[in-house]
Amino acid sequence: MTRHSLGVVLTQIRLILADGATAAEVLRDADVPAWYLSELERDNIVRPNDDLLTLICQAYELSVQTVWQLCQVTHLKSALVEIVRARDNELATRRRQCGMNWPDSATADPVVQMSDPAANHSYADILRCVRQRIEWNSVLASAVYYRVSPMAYWQMEAAQIALTPEVKQLLCYRLESDDLTPFIYADDLYTAVCQHLDLCKKSLPVQLRLPGC
Repeated sequence: MTRHSLGVVLTQIRLILADGATAAEVLRDADVPAWYLSELERDNIVRPNDDLLTLICQAYELSVQTVWQLCQVTHLKSALVEIVRARDNELATRRRQCGMNWPDSATADPVVQMSDPAANHSYADILRCVRQRIEWNSVLASAVYYRVSPMAYWQMEAAQIALTPEVKQLLCYRLESDDLTPFIYADDLYTAVCQHLDLCKKSLPVQLRLPGC
């Protein structure tokens, strides 16, 4: 049963989740005209364009499904406040994780093993090699790129948990390759990555040329 119209829900989302920002401010990074959101909020659009509605929801970091679910809740403002509280808790957790002194993932005993005993390297090794020796990134920066929490990223890099399909896909995109197999069976992973990306080792920081990558 729908208790609130889409317009009412979108208006309250803007007021509570976006702290009262204007429609133009909410959509500054989205390819959606501000007038479209304003007309949705006024319930002047009976059948919203699916693509535009998806972009609007993404601007609030919500799924379309969540927005339609909010149309059915009894207490809309309370539900939105809970979303804000959950986001604040997640942000506090991320800040604590940012301040952590992350141990070298290479020193952790791997839990996830490659199915092929002939593999010279694991997916975790590739993640570590790219972060430490190609990008020179922190755990936090890589976590942002792979769209996971810092803890989840470190666990994947340490082979404590398996790479998700999404992380593996982003790793392929970073390596400009549809197939990670050549890296898994390479004799020297670092050299294989550099050659594939056409990078000169001399251009990389000496202190980051770690053994055993």
